[in-house]
Order: sequence, then C-alpha cells, then structure tokens
Amino acid sequence: MSERKILLIEDEQVLSKLYGDLLSHKGYRVQTAANVNEALRKLAADLPDLILSDIMMPEIDGVEGCVMIREQYGDSVPLLFVSALDDGETIRRAFDAGGDDYLTKQSSLEDVINRVELWLDTPASERAAQTARFKDQHSY
Repeated sequence: MSERKILLIEDEQVLSKLYGDLLSHKGYRVQTAANVNEALRKLAADLPDLILSDIMMPEIDGVEGCVMIREQYGDSVPLLFVSALDDGETIRRAFDAGGDDYLTKQSSLEDVINRVELWLDTPASERAAQTARFKDQHSY
C-alpha cells in the first residue's frame, strides 16, 4: 500500500512541527500549510488522503477554509478539525461547514493519531454515518 498523504493546516509553527513530526513518525507523508490560501494551492497540486485543520488562523479561518475546500473538492477527503476552541457554536459551525470530526488541542496526541487512523480506514460509503456519530457526541 502506498504512503498515505495528510495535509496539515496549522499557522502555529510549534504545533505544525509537533503534529507533522508525529504523523511522519507514524508513516504518513505530511504536507503543511500555514494558512488556508496555501492549503488551497497545495490541494490543487496534490489531493491528500486526509486534511487536519486548525480553526483560528489569520485572514481565512479553518471553518471558512473547510467551506472553500468542500465547494472545490466535495467530500472526497475527510477533514478533521483540531482546535483550541471548544465552545458549542464553533463546533457546530465546523460540522455545518463540512468537517467530519472535531478534536480539541487538549486531546492527547494518541487520540489525534487514533482519529486520523480511524478516518483513513473508514470507507467513503461509511463516512457520512461516521461523521453523524461524532457530531452527536458533541453537546452544543
């Protein structure tokens, strides 16, 4: 099986390096983008197997970025949010924009890896049901 590709959209360099190194160590090929515009350029060149995105970023936030990605690429790639924000309104906006899952940055690195692996192993035909299960787990 070929190496799975992940696009990591994170503006904080320390976190980008931490998540990037962790995912690379697990055998994934990680591309990073410091903002949504950079992510859109990278998506146009090479569609990944999964997108991991922050929400709070300059210019275009991750939720708006998700809407843009979904408009251009549909739901062909799972998009997981990892954010410091944990309020119900933000989580609702993230799912409504087309996000498949939502983790907080307080989640353990093991939890992030487990969710990435779960989504990479979820067949496209089961993604909507999986998203609904995760959405139901969040209380607004």
